[in-house]
Amino acid sequence: MEYFAGSYDVIVIGAGHAGIEACLAAARLGVKTAVFTINLDWVGNMPCNPSIGGTSKGHLVREIDALGGEMGKAADKYTLQSRMLNLGKGPAVHSLRAQIDRREYSQGMKHTLELQENLDIRQGEIVDLYRLENGEWQVKTKLEALFNAKAVIIATGTFLGGRVYIG
Repeated sequence: MEYFAGSYDVIVIGAGHAGIEACLAAARLGVKTAVFTINLDWVGNMPCNPSIGGTSKGHLVREIDALGGEMGKAADKYTLQSRMLNLGKGPAVHSLRAQIDRREYSQGMKHTLELQENLDIRQGEIVDLYRLENGEWQVKTKLEALFNAKAVIIATGTFLGGRVYIG
């Protein structure tokens, strides 16, 4: 049976790298924000070979860091070892990559979210998304809880065959 469970300015679906940065950015702007994850123990979960950096991701992490994001700070805090890649090639492709303690990273990022003002962390699987007549959005959890929001950010990661839709 469906029931109304609350309203937010911003709802973020997914608590991986992108979801963490999105919900922190919104909450730090002073808007009431919620981030939904299927399992609270998987906030910031990384693969079995957890690394941050490299030629592509390293550039992205530096941009996030310049905008006040958390990934770079957490990577520094939970680094097990790091090395410079591509030293046999030209300087344009030299890049730092750090191996991260995946459990500590996950716990640390979850703790960062828990301490953030204007942010609620919710465990629940979002199974539906609706546009309401008043222009707001409504998300529905698997347990049929309904939450309204002025904006919804979908950050479910690459494991679900992610696509970007603009419009």
